[in-house]
Amino acid sequence: MTSHNFLNLQKNFLIGCNYWASHAGTKMWEDWDADVVDKDLAVLSQHGIEVLRVFPLWSFFQPIDILYGGGGYKEEYSFGEMQLPYGEAGKSGVNETAMQRFDIFCEIADKYNIKLIVGLITGWMSGRLFVPPALVGRNILTDSECIMWQIKFVKYFVKSNLNKECIIAWDLGNECNGMQANVSREEAWVWTSHISSAIKAVDNKRPVISGMHSLSPKGTWRIEDQAENTDILTTHPYPLWTPYCDQDPINTMKPLMHSTAETRYYQDIGGKPCFAEEIGSMGPMICSNDVEASFARTALFSLWTNGCNGFMWWCVHTIRRNFNIHHTDG
Repeated sequence: MTSHNFLNLQKNFLIGCNYWASHAGTKMWEDWDADVVDKDLAVLSQHGIEVLRVFPLWSFFQPIDILYGGGGYKEEYSFGEMQLPYGEAGKSGVNETAMQRFDIFCEIADKYNIKLIVGLITGWMSGRLFVPPALVGRNILTDSECIMWQIKFVKYFVKSNLNKECIIAWDLGNECNGMQANVSREEAWVWTSHISSAIKAVDNKRPVISGMHSLSPKGTWRIEDQAENTDILTTHPYPLWTPYCDQDPINTMKPLMHSTAETRYYQDIGGKPCFAEEIGSMGPMICSNDVEASFARTALFSLWTNGCNGFMWWCVHTIRRNFNIHHTDG
């Protein structure tokens, strides 16, 4: 099975995890340690994990800054005080050291036969923004300069990794609809179309995954709009952050059925495959490890039984200690 047909959600139920390295979390690319990553993926492989969703942190992979001259006029883009290097990476504002580290990561994934879903614009993660210095304070989703640099990054990153068999899909990014307020429905549609089109301009074989959460039939970020511009929809159904699910113990009916109900809802409205791309308890302050494991197992089998397309746990370092799971054909 090649990387391009591995993610056939009409035939297979996807089981996996979201991944940050155990030693560094969101600083894994900056504080790079290949030995730790190798040990992490070895354990995951031993426990039957076949797919990871990974995040090239935007501010580290495209760390562009701006140098200003007299009168406050913009002179040029830079890496801090250094001129952007010549070549395609420099034109795209991409940190070549970061790309080399991602290459090593993919080699480790190949070693353990683990496939990757790559969240391209990871500018929002776990409660804070990670934006290139040149774009801080701007409307990330509507400002033409911001969109220009996102397209440059996406095209360069996808082209550079086009032949990596471990990559099975491109995700627009992590919950990019959480990166910026004051966005209209039309602006959300245009941003989604720009990023999706940039991916497909370089790679028209791998599917494009939405990566969004908290969509609705009305309002700014709509289920039908994401379905129109991407191949696969996603839910991030955390009971703790969902009205009416956050008042009951996590291993009771409403929290357990939440992921299935929301995923089916997106799938039926959008007319595209949909899977629970992130799901979790939010840690030991919510419940014990045993209760967390019970919640995860029940949600997984509920999604599978009800025709949803996959289950990915947040985050990797709880799933590996709590329960063993194996790839299941639907």
